[in-house]
Formats: sequence, structure tokens, C-alpha cells
Amino acid sequence: MNGLMALFPEVNERSTRKKVKSLLRNYRYMKRRMSLSDDHYNMIGAIQYSDMPKSTSGYNGQEAKTIKLFEGISKEHQQYILELNKIDKAISCLPLISQAVLRYSYCTQEKYTINALAAKIKTSRVNDFGRTEEVQYSAKNIEKLKNIALIEFAEAYDRGSLLVINKCSEKK
Repeated sequence: MNGLMALFPEVNERSTRKKVKSLLRNYRYMKRRMSLSDDHYNMIGAIQYSDMPKSTSGYNGQEAKTIKLFEGISKEHQQYILELNKIDKAISCLPLISQAVLRYSYCTQEKYTINALAAKIKTSRVNDFGRTEEVQYSAKNIEKLKNIALIEFAEAYDRGSLLVINKCSEKK
């Protein structure tokens, strides 16, 4: 049993959730900072095909447009891109209900309260008559699901770097 304890150390869930919330609260800010103007989007046009013979020049117009698009991105913006990608990757590894809870809580333009989340996220069940009906989660269930999702996110994000391990489980 000691081998399993070393393999799966005891996690301080409260501190872990606090770290995850701190990271995810910055998601909207980073996303807003990364928004590109319409000029950037218009610069990259659709690839055009022609039946005319290709010239032998070494110029690649599409590549030049892409390079021009990313020339102005600062180191700060590059860090935001990397961070947003890590967050999105970790969320995509979670069960669907956890993905929904975290995305609506931290990753949409609007902030959803617990009650709004309960109204937004639906599930289904089979009633006494054998029919499937759509039901809404209660606010208390959403709070529980959110706590679970935060821990799952900590496990999935950057190989568990957000997990806070209890000191007593490290000594065993």
C-alpha cells in the first residue's frame, strides 16, 4: 500500500482549487488581449488557384502574409497564446460536464453565476414512464460539479503542476 501512496500522493483539494481559480480567472483577460484587429484577419485571404503555369520565383505570397501577421506579436502575447493553449488543452481532456462547467464559469465572454450555470447546463433522465426528460442541475449540484472539475483540471493541466500535495503524504 505504501507504493500506491507514493504513486498517488494525497492532494490538498482546497489549495489546489484556489490555484486553479487564480489561473482560470485570467483566461478572459488573456483572451481579450489576444484579440486581433480585422486588418490582421483580412490580410490572410483564401488561397487562389489558377490554371496558368507557375512562375519559378521563390516568393510564397501566402507565407509572406502569415509572417506579416505574426511580426507584431510581442513576447507577452506569445506567452498568452501558450497559456491559453495549455488551458484549452487541459479542459478538452476533462469529462463533458466538467468542460461545460469550467468553460461557462471562466472561458466565455459573459460571467455565469452558479444559478445561471444551473439554468444553462442541462442533463436528462428517464422518468417513471420510461420517457427521457431534460432536467436542470440544482445550484448545489453545480457547486459540487465545479469543485470536481477544478481538481480534474489541476490533474490535466501541465502534467499536474497545479496540484498541491499534502506535506504529510510526502513524508510517508
